[in-house]
Amino acid sequence: MTELSPRRTEILDAATSVLAREGLRGLTHRAVDREAGLPQGSCSAYYRSRAALQTALVRYVAAQVTAEVEQLADSMLDSWDGVEAAEAVTVMLQGWLSQPARQVAHLELSVAASRDAELAGELTGVHENLIGVAATVLARRGLSDAHSLAETIVAALDGVLLAALKMPAAQRAGFVAHSVRVLILGATEGGLVDLK
Repeated sequence: MTELSPRRTEILDAATSVLAREGLRGLTHRAVDREAGLPQGSCSAYYRSRAALQTALVRYVAAQVTAEVEQLADSMLDSWDGVEAAEAVTVMLQGWLSQPARQVAHLELSVAASRDAELAGELTGVHENLIGVAATVLARRGLSDAHSLAETIVAALDGVLLAALKMPAAQRAGFVAHSVRVLILGATEGGLVDLK
């Protein structure tokens, strides 16, 4: 994704908040202008249609997630320790859950993509990129089925995030930590180990 101007970033941050709070029906140019404290017409000057705003928002949210995943993967490429990997993934997911608006907006856009081919194309590309990053790390671990294992882990982590979002905030950290350890160690260490 090309670097955004400060105004576009401001608009997309506001759009993320609106989408998370009000759902897709509430994502209007006027609502985004209000959220950002901008004069009416500001959002539509940058994103002429609702579809353009949604597509830009998918790319914006996806770029943030992808950058964080790639940074984490880079730190794991040269050495692998399953426990450390699980801890690093846990820290990343807990960081995402500390910004629940972004996660809820991503979920809203994912549901919308089931009915919108353009959004689906955007999200499919992002999803495949995340799987590719995970598969690269797993292949370095020497796992022959790295790609299919990466698909399963990425899908499972999506589920962990969704489940955590539905919990009281105080329960999320423990749930995420345990779930990630089960997934990472169970999938990469040849079976479940002592996960307490």
